[in-house]
Amino acid sequence: MTSTRPTGSGGRGGGTGPTDPSASRPSRRTRRILAGGLAAATATGALVTLTGIAQAGNPPLGPGNIEIFPKRDMVALEGYADQAGETATVTVSRNGQQVGIGEGVIDATGFLEFNHPGGSCWTGVTPNIQGGDLVEVRFSETAFTDGAYVSSAAITEVTHSDFAATDVEGDVEGTVTISGTYGDDFGTRFSLDRFVVEVVNPEMRRPDPSTPPTLIGERAIGWTPVVDPAEPNGGPGYEVTGTAENGEFSVTFSMYSAADAERVLDGEHVVTSWMADAGELALGNSLYEFGEADGPGFGGCPAGPASQAPVPPTSVAAVRSGTDITLTWSTPAQPADANPIAQYRVAAVDTVTGQEIAVRQPANPGENSAIIHGLVADQAYPLILEATNGQWSPVVQLGTLGADGTLTPWVDPTNPDTGGGTGGGGTTDPGDGTTDPGTEEPVAVAPSAFSMTRVLAGHESVTVEWTAAQPGSATSPVTGYEIVATGPAPADGTAAPTVTAQVAATATSGTVPGLTNGTGYTVAVFALAGELRTGGTAANGVSAEVTPNDVVTITRAQYRADKREYRIQGTAADTTGNRVHLRVGTVPGSGSVIQLNVPVNADGTWSVDLRNGPVLPSDNRFTVVSDSGAGLVAAMTRSR
Repeated sequence: MTSTRPTGSGGRGGGTGPTDPSASRPSRRTRRILAGGLAAATATGALVTLTGIAQAGNPPLGPGNIEIFPKRDMVALEGYADQAGETATVTVSRNGQQVGIGEGVIDATGFLEFNHPGGSCWTGVTPNIQGGDLVEVRFSETAFTDGAYVSSAAITEVTHSDFAATDVEGDVEGTVTISGTYGDDFGTRFSLDRFVVEVVNPEMRRPDPSTPPTLIGERAIGWTPVVDPAEPNGGPGYEVTGTAENGEFSVTFSMYSAADAERVLDGEHVVTSWMADAGELALGNSLYEFGEADGPGFGGCPAGPASQAPVPPTSVAAVRSGTDITLTWSTPAQPADANPIAQYRVAAVDTVTGQEIAVRQPANPGENSAIIHGLVADQAYPLILEATNGQWSPVVQLGTLGADGTLTPWVDPTNPDTGGGTGGGGTTDPGDGTTDPGTEEPVAVAPSAFSMTRVLAGHESVTVEWTAAQPGSATSPVTGYEIVATGPAPADGTAAPTVTAQVAATATSGTVPGLTNGTGYTVAVFALAGELRTGGTAANGVSAEVTPNDVVTITRAQYRADKREYRIQGTAADTTGNRVHLRVGTVPGSGSVIQLNVPVNADGTWSVDLRNGPVLPSDNRFTVVSDSGAGLVAAMTRSR
């Protein structure tokens, strides 16, 4: 990749001419500090940035670093102070194909992050960032592009020996070994002389653990294949040895006290890989954090491709034979890392009854077809299609198939400028579509009945999906939808409380916010034609009764058997006086207590750090429930 840089100030190429490679990158100590500070964000929720390093007396020499956290699908930009206030567009590409994009504004310190609480989000979908991907950044006003590749280096295992105390001074009290792999990109894009395996734990370098560290560098102790004489591998109380060859690395920490061994085991285990050369891709680095929960979607950002609905087919061939319709289509391309389509649903809508004649078809790539039986021979039918990969796609309006077998494409009746609208003029009778000779104005007609296909409870909300309503007549287009959530009737006989939401005529889903968790609601959807509306939707195999509840997630789950130690972190959507309760097993409300009454913080996070808890079951399962009604069965992601 070639970067285009300005000849004046701004970015790394700021008018100073060629820079000696060794002076354009941080020292190994700076790199180690950076990795330690960023990795510590797992526990603290706040990144330690290069600004902090500068305050520690060790500023970066090459502004414009791109740090990539593949486990969290996160990217952090640092050192772009000359671009402060500009909009940065960051893309993630794989084999020349874009798999993610996001935009954000560089702050006054030159910093911007994606997919981290308080930062910007990826647009539409959070990319599943992997080794070999290319991350690039472009700016709205400064004419240059920076980029960094993602390293393939990853930690695969952390093991330890028994930490048995001895009476002999200087004896090793135990070892912790960090093992992993690195790929073919080393020797081309990355170099082992810029490769660090480390343990991040502020207590490791403090003589008195009760005092805070005075330097960010006190957060971590690590190992690199190419030793810097100014900072040898290891540190006081820690002997660190290792190898990195033939695509594998193994680093062993040997300790001389059981307390030091505990600190190594309890720390964050990180492998950091910097770009090999200070040329066009100067200061990119990747940080693989062992035990960190995989992204995506931190801080309310979009879900990843494996958690999103598929792209449905939009072009379908339809052949009519008497009372049958045969439909065929091709599977459209899906986003990178998306789940494959597992099933299709096609339907012909009876415009007389408003009901659907539907067929569900397993996905057979190259053989996607379905036959709808039981039609009225001389009747036209609107056709719809949707697809699922575990989540259903939006409903696609395929058009109307006439009795003569002609498929008329569907048009948006609310937007005649783009081919929507029905055209024509005159007046129609609301019953049979004939002209009403008694007036020159069209007779308004309510839309036809349609089906509600899914109802999903959320935090203080409910989301509803439905099939598109058909206009009641050519001159009465659907102008929108209204979703109504009706609560329980009060005991005093007054009207039941309702909450409504209006959505566009082109929508087939919508959300009603502002509901009360734990309260049951009955949901209805109405199609509108001006002031008129349908009498309500018909539930199509779904219940219209729903109870909104809190939503909890797990971002970290670790268990240590010999200490019966639990380290669990997560989030809850309800932050008002909410608490979570954790037990072992798979049945909420039963099983031995891990910890009860854990408060949910104002930012939605909660955490448990407990020793001498219950024994974790062999299936590694535990439950989390909240006061606001959420329930979750989760598994430990790391045990030792």
